[in-house]
Amino acid sequence: MNKFIKLSLLTGSLLLLVALPAFAQTYGGQRLLNETNRLQNIASKDATVQQNQLQNLIKRADNLITNRISTLNTLLTRIQNDSRLTASEKTSLTSDIQNDITGLTALKTKIDADTDITTARTDAKTIITNYYIYAIFEPKMRLLIILNNLQTVTTNIQNLIPQIQTIINTLQSQGKDVSQLQTLLSDVNSQLQTISTTLTKDVTSVENITASSGISVAEQAFAQVRQDVAQIVRSGFAKIRSDFAQMRPLFSQLIINKVTPGPTSPTSTGSAS
Repeated sequence: MNKFIKLSLLTGSLLLLVALPAFAQTYGGQRLLNETNRLQNIASKDATVQQNQLQNLIKRADNLITNRISTLNTLLTRIQNDSRLTASEKTSLTSDIQNDITGLTALKTKIDADTDITTARTDAKTIITNYYIYAIFEPKMRLLIILNNLQTVTTNIQNLIPQIQTIINTLQSQGKDVSQLQTLLSDVNSQLQTISTTLTKDVTSVENITASSGISVAEQAFAQVRQDVAQIVRSGFAKIRSDFAQMRPLFSQLIINKVTPGPTSPTSTGSAS
């Protein structure tokens, strides 16, 4: 009997040992292991995907910054080679551009070092929101260059007015009729005054535009300046050119004072009878 009991107990123990893996599956142990492995694989794939997304974002941001810096350097070259800009104007415009180049370069360094895609997205957005190179800064710089050049042309013409007036006064003192010349010169002065006032207003308007002004406000201001240049400034210069063209033959007539000779009397060759 004792042998039978012992044999039964031994057989039961062996059966229990054999059945343990089945019990483990039944109670969810293997399922737990499988789920854990699956989640680890998903996490690994997600990490790889996020890393790829981060690198792609950094690459796109670098391209945006590189293109903008290239545009700014082109503007710098134009400013440095522009003979009509004064030294102070070149210094002012160059300083503004260099500030943006420095800021964008520092931003590129920060984005390249970002390890979190959320941070990288936030930094990348500032390429647009903090600089607006194409929407605001570039058109602002180009308009300021145009306006400053037009101001230089205006100043050059204004410097000629006293010299022309002196010649008119001299001719008048000689008793010559200079009324037409004086009328034309007065019109030149009037056109220059209108042009100068318009340019001064427009320069102030453009200089006051910053990234914080917003694209809509900037576009409206730039459109108004372009309209002023097209309709007021250019038409004013066209009228001045016409006035000078009319003055040239008048000066020629009064200065040379040509006298048309009368008919020449024929020389008598016959003898008196």
